[in-house]
Amino acid sequence: MDLSFILKRVKGITLNSKEVKKGYLFFAIKGTRFDGHNFIREAEERGAYAVVVERPVSSKVPVIIVEDTRKALGKSAHEFFGKPSERLNVIGITGTNGKTTTTHLIEKILLEAGEKTGLIGTIYYRLGEKILGSGRTTPDQITWHRTLKEFYELGAKNVVAEISSHALDQYRVYPTRFEAVLFTNLSQDHLDYHKTMEDYFASKAKLFTEYESKVKIINADDTYGKRLLKITHGEIITYGKKGDLKILNFRTDFRGSALRIAFKGKEYEFSTNLIGDFQAYNLSAAIAYALWKGIEPDLIQRALKCVNVPGRFEVVHSDKFTVIIDYAHTPDAVENVLRTARKLSKGKLISVFGAGGNRDREKRPLMGKAAEKYSDLIILTSDNPRDEEPEKIIEDILDGISEKDKVIIEADRRKAIKKAIDMAKEGDMVAILGKGHEDYQEIKGVKYPFSDAQVVKEILGGDGCIGKD
Repeated sequence: MDLSFILKRVKGITLNSKEVKKGYLFFAIKGTRFDGHNFIREAEERGAYAVVVERPVSSKVPVIIVEDTRKALGKSAHEFFGKPSERLNVIGITGTNGKTTTTHLIEKILLEAGEKTGLIGTIYYRLGEKILGSGRTTPDQITWHRTLKEFYELGAKNVVAEISSHALDQYRVYPTRFEAVLFTNLSQDHLDYHKTMEDYFASKAKLFTEYESKVKIINADDTYGKRLLKITHGEIITYGKKGDLKILNFRTDFRGSALRIAFKGKEYEFSTNLIGDFQAYNLSAAIAYALWKGIEPDLIQRALKCVNVPGRFEVVHSDKFTVIIDYAHTPDAVENVLRTARKLSKGKLISVFGAGGNRDREKRPLMGKAAEKYSDLIILTSDNPRDEEPEKIIEDILDGISEKDKVIIEADRRKAIKKAIDMAKEGDMVAILGKGHEDYQEIKGVKYPFSDAQVVKEILGGDGCIGKD
């Protein structure tokens, strides 16, 4: 049913019955924990103009039945806020790893080109120095379209955004019109929600098969990227060692990284302060978009020279050893970060990490296995245990580690970090993984202030310096 007629008469729209005000349109969404159909009475009592549902219900206000309330909410939010994605260049990036860094790279390039650009992602929703929101990779339908409208009204020309698999499965960005969509990679994560890798891939693929976009940029070296190419149509640019944008050479050390590529018969070399082998793909994705956009290589280089991505391979130097802080919380990300740390370390590599509670349990032993491959010593600790017991999560990780004698268990994260730093000797490297930019620890429903970077600075005192060589 077309809700345009109703939308012209309501004062607001919401999927939260507690947010309903007189004259609002309430959408009953069936979620993983709650079913909005059970809160229709509350919406009525708060003054709902009408309710949108997926099945017949008894109500004192008009009832509108639709096939999918999530899609109906997305389309309604799109219209209610003035179809903002049709007034902006929206760049959507999806994949397991690399989304946050790639959004920051593209944002920096567009800003260097003189184009006011908003960013929506895991760390914050930001326009320049103005923070519009934070706390979720991809917000709900109403927040998404309202934020796009806000960016537009603040003068933005572009918005670059992380698009999560949950968001695509739940139609949170429906029916956004994208300028470009990018695929980074796919490896195990979120199977507590998706159940299988096939379902996980199918959710990611929706961005390329169910949404309008001018160009699709895909990692051709990734197994799932190759599969995506078979079902994707329209203008496509691939990147990777075998891509349309071909990676010819990549070097990385504590001074930064250098990438040489070939694209449309020409070779280019770019350098950046970002560190890590995995940056070759993040940089290639962003550069592929920029070159497609027609942005000059010299301008791209100016943008890439110094890029700040909080909590992503953040380096803290002490007089004798180095500490790395990174958000890596999947087996693939742990392996990528520790592989680079192993290469850069002049001494031993000490890894400190845990795993999130109430999330994909199957990835925990795989994270342990990845850490064992590169670490001389592993300190297993808490991440965000949520409702689970930290010791049980640690046991799950430990199942993937064969050499138990290289493992120390310390469930208290602050003590675990201190233990790693106290044990580090000259030339060693300490890698603290899992939380990155996060400034809290979630335990039994309560978020306690906690920042890995802040804890490291407190422990090192005046001996620690965040930055690159």
